[in-house]
Amino acid sequence: MRKISHILSATSVFVMSMILSCDFLEDEPESLINSATFYKTESDAVAATNAIYEYLTVGTEGIFEEGFGGIFFNDYWVFKDILSDNCDETIASAEYQSLSEFKFNADNIRIQLYWQDLYKTIQAANIAVDRIALIDMAELKRDHLISEARFIRAMMYFEGVRLFGEVPLILQELQNLEEAVVERSSTTSVYEAIVEDLKFAESHLSDSYRVGLGRPTPLACTALLAKVYLEMGEYQLSSDQAKEVIDSNSFFLWDDFADIFKLANANSGEIIFAVNYSGTLSQGFKPNQYHVRLLPPGLDKDGEGPENAWGWEVPTTDLYESFNPLDQRRQTTFITSFTYSDGTVENFDPHISKFWDRQLEPRGNNTDADVIYLRYADILLIYAEALNELNTGPNALAYDAVNQVRKRARFNGTIEQPILPDLAGLDYQQFKDAILNERRWEFVMEGQRYHDLVRHKKLVDKVIGSGKEKATPTVDHELLPIPQRERNLNKNLTQNDGY
Repeated sequence: MRKISHILSATSVFVMSMILSCDFLEDEPESLINSATFYKTESDAVAATNAIYEYLTVGTEGIFEEGFGGIFFNDYWVFKDILSDNCDETIASAEYQSLSEFKFNADNIRIQLYWQDLYKTIQAANIAVDRIALIDMAELKRDHLISEARFIRAMMYFEGVRLFGEVPLILQELQNLEEAVVERSSTTSVYEAIVEDLKFAESHLSDSYRVGLGRPTPLACTALLAKVYLEMGEYQLSSDQAKEVIDSNSFFLWDDFADIFKLANANSGEIIFAVNYSGTLSQGFKPNQYHVRLLPPGLDKDGEGPENAWGWEVPTTDLYESFNPLDQRRQTTFITSFTYSDGTVENFDPHISKFWDRQLEPRGNNTDADVIYLRYADILLIYAEALNELNTGPNALAYDAVNQVRKRARFNGTIEQPILPDLAGLDYQQFKDAILNERRWEFVMEGQRYHDLVRHKKLVDKVIGSGKEKATPTVDHELLPIPQRERNLNKNLTQNDGY
């Protein structure tokens, strides 16, 4: 029998051992769960479910030097744009530079740590699902808490299958961490498990118990199913799920694109599900890294300007110039100058500023901004794309969906500017290309571009034509490598082509 370190490295084994052997104390991270004495009451079940969220935000910082932060701390959204034509990497770090240049291999530590974080989160979700089911408590609340865990588990497998293809499918708590045999499962099996989790959660999440604050709702499950089905090529199912979200009238597009990212608008408007960073769901240090990684450096003067910004990920010239100058998304997404209170203006190359709420966080630095995982504009564009695939060309509903997004982009708060006219008269491929462009403009640094390019089979062409001169993508880069460290420990783990 093989040790579970075959898929979870030694550090992961230690974390999981902590989960199963540490006493749960109020002043300790909630992720340290004792399976022998825990899971007896409703409050235990609530705490156990809350613990899963820490893996999305805090992660296991403080325990290990590597792997600081959780799934959404930075790599989720960094990966998807530097592995594309959207962004270049400026940090003098081989682990990130090689990703941006498509020169990474199976030893890349960022890929290794992301794999570990996925499975640490999955294990925490599995523990909650299995143990909460045994607690004597109100059925509605019990099923709701299990559904939260299954929603997060589905998210993690969705990330895993899109990035790595076939991955080990583990759907039960691993009772004995010293012995386990786990091989890669087919992508079909993984997607089936994702769909099953989301359907269960959709049917059992309560509309009134534990709502908001970064927790999933039934419609969040519906929305994620629409996205999952699109990736699966199940276009009728994708369009059906997207239409259900649209017809619910539960979400709307803010008139001003910038309002999406205002701290006061968290969990409202078009936000369907976001990973909460306001300090309400987990303990310890957990502001995300938007400002640190994206805002321009060198502007901290006399108590003004971002005080802890490094500009590690910067937009390519190709991305910046692809926007119409009057597009409101360009105004929000990028910053090219900063004006101090004395009127002095500092000009610089474009940096990404869309997540910076300057009124509430004028110095940047640590931020309470949530990481948006699903929003209404995404659902509208998913709906349009699925309908185009179903009908081998756009119909009126597809046009209406994408044109709602374009209308918002041309509205400057007073008038609709003479840009980005409603799409009309396009054939199948023209509309498909238009959707890909619209998604690029809409979702900079929101974890979308890499997957969009892979789904459209455009990764190589778009990156090579974007001016990223050092980038050398091939079709093999449509999947990331299975971390070599895991394969060294588990000879049953096969490798993706090209690595």
